[in-house]
Amino acid sequence: MRRAAGFAVLGLSAAGFPLTQMVIRRWGRRGAVAVEAICAGLLLRDASMIAAGSPRRLRPGPAALLWWELGAAAVASLTGLPRAFGVRERELAWGVGPIEIARRAAIGTLFGLHTWRFGIYLQPGQGRRAVAARKSASV
Repeated sequence: MRRAAGFAVLGLSAAGFPLTQMVIRRWGRRGAVAVEAICAGLLLRDASMIAAGSPRRLRPGPAALLWWELGAAAVASLTGLPRAFGVRERELAWGVGPIEIARRAAIGTLFGLHTWRFGIYLQPGQGRRAVAARKSASV
């Protein structure tokens, strides 16, 4: 990925939470389904990265962020289901309940962790163990 494109993705990731809230406010249930798809997509991507062994190739910090991001994506996906599929629609219309608070916190955490981890990937070492080992061996 080109550096400019990487920074564009980083900016969108940093704005992820407010964008999801805006989409849900603007398009209602259809927006909630779109947000649910995004959270589920991040969940599947993180799970596939972990299954492929990415944490073993990363330094401890980025590896931990990947695991935490997986957990946040799972919580965001689960707590987004009632809004996306119209369950308890009347209660959701009355105001912000505990599930909605948990959903917002999980999405904020998900995009915060994703932004942090992606920012590390844009740095020269990209958070990989092998790069750090090669640099220390060449010194």
